Amino acid sequence: MNFAALRGKSVWITGASSGIGLEMALLAAQSGAKLFLFSSRMKYLEEAADLCAARGAMAVHFEVVDLSDYNMAAEIAKKALELDGTPQILVLNAGISQRALAADTELAVTSKIMNLNFLGAVGMVRTVLVSMLGNGGGSLAVTSSLTGVFGFPLRSSYAASKHALHGYFESLELEYGFLGIRVTLAVLGRIGTKIAFRALRGDGTSYGIQDSALKRGMDPRRCALKYWRAILKGRRVKVIGGVEVLMVFLHRCIPALFRFIAQRMDPK
Repeated sequence: MNFAALRGKSVWITGASSGIGLEMALLAAQSGAKLFLFSSRMKYLEEAADLCAARGAMAVHFEVVDLSDYNMAAEIAKKALELDGTPQILVLNAGISQRALAADTELAVTSKIMNLNFLGAVGMVRTVLVSMLGNGGGSLAVTSSLTGVFGFPLRSSYAASKHALHGYFESLELEYGFLGIRVTLAVLGRIGTKIAFRALRGDGTSYGIQDSALKRGMDPRRCALKYWRAILKGRRVKVIGGVEVLMVFLHRCIPALFRFIAQRMDPK
């Protein structure tokens, strides 16, 4: 699939070293975009940059950044602006999940999840937003989750971080939409990535297990295709996944049935 509208566009992607972020980067690369990739994992980030260059990206830059440090996120964004200029599309994809009961989750773990999933994105976007406005606008794409719409067992802090993204970026779009800033919130269901494997337990250690449900989830490349279509069409919200996305409807329209199902589903 070739998205001609991406040719020559400057595209920044966080969390670009694996999973959905990598697939988003590869699709943009083969469409001739200019890429700036961000991740906290140098080895995988270098490999991602090499793959994108081989796929036909017009240019590829990358920078290692720990987005759980929102001050670092802002500084790296400034550095990238100086090096590459203003992006026309910024995909805020970096994030980490959780597999722990609320009472078992240490406050430091909740803080890390909130910092990485929410404040890191805010640190980067506040830096880029002013530059985008000076250039007449741009597109912000935010990778969210079904738990950005409703809560779910073992995801209390993760759900909070995703709810925060929804509130922040919907507000931002209402403030700046008339100035050319477009926001797309991608509400993802079960996608076949390693997000569960790298999720945090209540004590901050890695979960280290791949959820059985995610093994049957949507292929990340297929998810990335749908995600890019939503961005390029200017969709404000795009729900992507399998039958589990029906839970959004149930939560909104039949809350009692939603609670009945959610309390009985295997959260692992």
